[in-house]
Amino acid sequence: MPRQERAERTRVAILDAAAAEFDEHGYQGARLERIVERTGSTKGAVYFHFKSKLDIARALVDDKYGNWPVIIGEVAESGLRGLAAAEDLTQRVAAVFVREVRVRAAMKLSQTLFPPMVEQSPYDRWILVIGGLLQQEIDDRGLRGVDARELATVAVHSFFGAYMIADELGTLEGLPRDVTRMWDALRPALTAS
Repeated sequence: MPRQERAERTRVAILDAAAAEFDEHGYQGARLERIVERTGSTKGAVYFHFKSKLDIARALVDDKYGNWPVIIGEVAESGLRGLAAAEDLTQRVAAVFVREVRVRAAMKLSQTLFPPMVEQSPYDRWILVIGGLLQQEIDDRGLRGVDARELATVAVHSFFGAYMIADELGTLEGLPRDVTRMWDALRPALTAS
């Protein structure tokens, strides 16, 4: 195996091991020794790729945002619009949180160690995306008196609140059901006044 390919596999193994460690123990409770043990590599191999536990954490957070544009693009290309697209998007994001330990770890790290600057809030970006989809629904149905941004704010806050509670309780597998309940509760707000 070429040296560069082996180095990339080692880096991926380190990030995967660190994600599991941060997901289980948080940043403060995570131990570099356990990360090394999980990789099956040496401490030297870990330090070859990352200077510290903080560098590993930063790499996980930086990688976290790579998923979202792809998922948003997939929903856009699916032909779904409006509320159906918003529901599909949030279900896809929920599925990522359920199955991707790297995303969960990065989420925890971005809440504690690397909180985003107010002007770079990922929640505000999600509100814009969901709000745009809900505006499509409002326009397509000719609804009056419905504020897409306000409804998107409630949806995004509800989604991430449901995620955080499910994660804390160890019930992440139920997150898709929680997202369905969220939209069932919000759907009546999308009625003509």
